[in-house]
Amino acid sequence: MVGFLLLLNQLMCKFNISVHDILEESFPAVAGRVLSVIAGDALLLGPGTVTAITEEVRELQELQQTFLSFLHVVATHNLSSVFLSPKSREYLDQIMQLLLYSSCNHKDILIRKVCVQIFIRLIKDWCGQPYEEKVPGFRNFVIQTFATNCCLYSVLDRSFEFHDANTHILFGEIVLAQKVMFDKFGNEFLVHFVSKGLSSAHCPPQLSEQYGQKLQGADIKELKSFYKSLIENLRIQQNGSLVFR
Repeated sequence: MVGFLLLLNQLMCKFNISVHDILEESFPAVAGRVLSVIAGDALLLGPGTVTAITEEVRELQELQQTFLSFLHVVATHNLSSVFLSPKSREYLDQIMQLLLYSSCNHKDILIRKVCVQIFIRLIKDWCGQPYEEKVPGFRNFVIQTFATNCCLYSVLDRSFEFHDANTHILFGEIVLAQKVMFDKFGNEFLVHFVSKGLSSAHCPPQLSEQYGQKLQGADIKELKSFYKSLIENLRIQQNGSLVFR
């Protein structure tokens, strides 16, 4: 299955939208097979997980990572409509949960980055303005679950090491995701993120207000710098006593 996924990746990278019909036909079988196989042990990939790494587990982990990379190629080559075909929709919830879990917890930082990038692309593709959405419930899932769990709680965890180069790149994608969500959802995103996310992290009102101002600005680098400082301040304030997962 890993080899087949890699072949599909090559076809998408070479032919892009031209393989839409082939991919739409094959995706349900591929997703159904992979998700049934990785539903168990392969998800034991979070930091601190203690498990015996057998050859079977390694193969499951490789399959999971290859599948996530496959989803990334689909999303970034203008093929995300494949996820929405009648036969593929039954797997959409499982895929969203896998992406959410992996974006927050995967031990491979590069895989976490890939998952955040998938969410960014799907938000752009599936969520119009002001309230158009191709997938009922996706908008609320992104605002209420992905935003707080991935963009805040996973970053507040001290295992998120800003000095690591790959983690720094991941952080940039997480900040970009917030900007994209604000651009698509406006105050609906901002109000929820502040009232449910930052509030639960005991963020001082003045910092929450500054966050809103930076988010609405045009300078993504300034937002990234401020958000890093905000997270570091919240970590100090909490003194490592809170775990949000």
